[in-house]
Amino acid sequence: METFSGILGNRPALRLLENTLASGEPSHAYLFYGPSGVGKSTVARRFGAALVSGGGAHAETRALRGVHPDLSEVEPEGRFTTIDQVREIVRQAASRPFEGARRVFVLQADTLNVQAANALLKTLEEPEGGAVFVLLAASREGVLPTVVSRAQTVRFAPIPLKQVVSFLIERGHSEEEARLAGALGRGSVGLALRYAEEEEFKELRKAVFKAGLFLDGSFEDRHGVVEDIMGKAEAVEAARERVYLLASSEVEGAEPDRRVKESAKRAGRAARDEAVGEALELLAFLYRDAAVVAAGVPEIAANADRVVEIRALVEKHPGADWTGAARVFGEERDKLTYNVSPEAILEVTLSQTRRKILETSPGS
Repeated sequence: METFSGILGNRPALRLLENTLASGEPSHAYLFYGPSGVGKSTVARRFGAALVSGGGAHAETRALRGVHPDLSEVEPEGRFTTIDQVREIVRQAASRPFEGARRVFVLQADTLNVQAANALLKTLEEPEGGAVFVLLAASREGVLPTVVSRAQTVRFAPIPLKQVVSFLIERGHSEEEARLAGALGRGSVGLALRYAEEEEFKELRKAVFKAGLFLDGSFEDRHGVVEDIMGKAEAVEAARERVYLLASSEVEGAEPDRRVKESAKRAGRAARDEAVGEALELLAFLYRDAAVVAAGVPEIAANADRVVEIRALVEKHPGADWTGAARVFGEERDKLTYNVSPEAILEVTLSQTRRKILETSPGS
C-alpha cells in the first residue's frame, strides 16, 4: 500500500481505496467517517492526490504539497461550509480538469447546513465533469441522510492503543510518556501526538486539572480557573494560526496575502473551539478516573500520572457521583456547535458538576 504507507490502522479502508486506485474506476463520492485524528484527512489527501495525478509521480507530489489545481481542500468558513462555498464547488466541478486526470474535492460533510447540502446533492449524484468528492465526518449520523445516500461510505475506526504507543515510542518518547499520551488520545493518533509533543496541549491539561480539582472557593476564584483554561485554548489558537501561515508560505513561496491570513484566523478560531471541547473531554476523563479510583481499580485510570491527586479528591468527597459528574461534560460539549460562548459553557458546566459532587457526597 505505497500510497498509504505510514498510516496506522484501518487496513480494511485502506485496502478498499488501494483497490479503487488500481482499478482506475472510483465512485463519484465517498464519505470517510470516524473520530478525529484517525487518519481521515491524511488518507483523503493522498487518495485525492493519486486520483488527480493519474499515476504521474511529479503531479502526485505537487498535489500532496497543495499546489495542484485539480485537488481542492475546502475549509469551512467558521463552523460551517457556506452555501456560497458550495456553489463555487459546484461551478468548478462542472468544468474539465485543468491538467489532471480528474478533479477531486475534499470537504467536511458535517459542516454542511441543510441549504448548503441541498445545493450539493445533484452534483454529488451526477457530477458533470467527472469530479470525485471525498466528504469527511466524525460520524454518519452527523451528516444529512440525503448526502450519505449519495456516497460510498468508508469507516475509519479508533487506532488500538498498542499501535499508538508503539508509534510514539518509535518517535523517541519513553514508554511511560507514550502510554499516557496514547490513553489521553482515545484512539486518535493526532490527539495522542498533541499530548506527547505540543506544549500548548500540555498546558491546557494542567489548567483543566486545576479547574477539575478545585471545588472550593468563591465564584471569583472559580471564574479564574475558567479564564485560565480559555487562556490556554487561545494559546492553541495562536499556535495553529502560526502553523497555517508558515505552511502557506512554504507552499506558495511568498508572504501570505489577505485571503490566506483570514483563512489562518478561521483555522485558529476552530482550533480554539476544539481545545475548549477537549478541555470538556479532559474534565469528563478526570471524573471518570475518580469513579474508577473510588471503585478500587486505579490501575485503569487514563490519567495515570495524576492518580495521587485524584485519590485525594475522592477521599475528600466520599460517595460523590463521579460518573454523573463526568456525564455532564459530554452533554454540554455539543453546545459548542451552536455558537454558545465557550466561556459560558465552561462556567455553567463546572458549576453544575460542583453541585452534583457536593450534593451527592455526605462528607462534603
